[in-house]
Amino acid sequence: MALAVKIELFKRGCFDFITVKDGKKHEKQEKALQILTDNEHAEFLYGGAAGGAKSWTGAAWLLFMCLCYTGSKWFIGRAELKRITQSTLITFYKVCNQYGVEDTLYKYNGQYNYIEFYNGSRIDLLDLMYKPGDPFYERYGSIEYTGGWIEEGGEVNFGAYDTLKTRVGRHLNNELGLKRKLFITCNPKKNWMYDTFYTPFKKGILPEYMYYLGCLVQENPFIDPDYIEGLRTTKDKVKRERLLKGNWEYDDNPNALCSHDAITAIFNNLLSITNGKNYITADIARFGSDYARICVWDGYTIIDLKCFPLSKTTDIQKCIQHFQKKYRIPKWRCIADEDGVGGGVVDNCDIQGFVNNSRALKDENYQNLQTQCGYKLAEHINASEIGINEELLSSADKEQIILELEQLQTWDVDGEGKLKLKPKEEIKQEIRCSPDWRDVFLMRCWFDYNEYDIPDDIEARLGVI
Repeated sequence: MALAVKIELFKRGCFDFITVKDGKKHEKQEKALQILTDNEHAEFLYGGAAGGAKSWTGAAWLLFMCLCYTGSKWFIGRAELKRITQSTLITFYKVCNQYGVEDTLYKYNGQYNYIEFYNGSRIDLLDLMYKPGDPFYERYGSIEYTGGWIEEGGEVNFGAYDTLKTRVGRHLNNELGLKRKLFITCNPKKNWMYDTFYTPFKKGILPEYMYYLGCLVQENPFIDPDYIEGLRTTKDKVKRERLLKGNWEYDDNPNALCSHDAITAIFNNLLSITNGKNYITADIARFGSDYARICVWDGYTIIDLKCFPLSKTTDIQKCIQHFQKKYRIPKWRCIADEDGVGGGVVDNCDIQGFVNNSRALKDENYQNLQTQCGYKLAEHINASEIGINEELLSSADKEQIILELEQLQTWDVDGEGKLKLKPKEEIKQEIRCSPDWRDVFLMRCWFDYNEYDIPDDIEARLGVI
């Protein structure tokens, strides 16, 4: 089939020359190309497993859009430019060869990193690495594109997506009759894609202009069967769940301190880890910032809690005092985050104060107290020693707890010196909120190092309100 015929077929929305081979049809790829070329605005996440022909689909889409629409301008973005030149660009060349697009019709500029076509269309190759000096990706804030493709979204920071979606639909779209399209390909990753696309899709609340289309390796009729067998027989459960089954609930971060299974088990751990000794932990938010969370523990099980979306310190103090009376908890078994406004709560309630950046207790080899307690919390989670009464939680709370506890990760693993925990600022970049649940959990571990051995009959007469 001549290239001119393929260009005309593509422009008419006929993709069989891409999606059909040896009598087999890649149904999901066809659906993806329909979304990418229809007359509707779209932010489109495609993938959810390995081997779904994601990169091939992206490369074929941009190739034929450039050939069909003179002067259009597109981008391919990845976390590192070298990954585009070493991988995605190779796929692009294969796509060109497969569909008879000779290299006389386009030219790759390796100095300025773009592909330019004979008709003036162009594809920029963008380095989407997060840079502390440019957290909002202002380096791309004034560039206009017809549309674009973020490859391997699991490697890319939310700020890149949030900026680039404002840059598409800006270059000759009206003149060419094209709608704004942002294409994102991925394997499952619990970052902004999970929150922005997958979870709303699962709940049936994804906005009309946003799409999620999952594609498993088994749905690609062109895949080598040995590739599927390799995924099926891997001993790595996380890899098998993510890449073979497309399970978004598993993450493959090698720095994670807790497994997904151990974290989800806390909602079933109850009777075996209560001991009749109660504690209170409180994470105090600044007024109107994040959440204040107060938890009552029996041993290592949360048996009661209160959350404040807007928190006055007086309300928090009253709640702590109420829980003290209700559960007869002495002040030395109550602790609150002492940083910022929390210091006033600690003083007024006369309870223990938790200072995140203070020195680790007992001279253990941790960067600070928060890190020390974070590692200790991970130990308890992995040993199935943390529990929470699921009836206290909404489904959204449960999802948020899992998301935040999965942020218990070691940091700077190649560095020397004290053990470190993933910094809160990095966590906020990934999950776009402060890890309040994580903090109120890890404060419980302060008592692992500061438990007072006081007989119960004395406790009944000392410090109990």
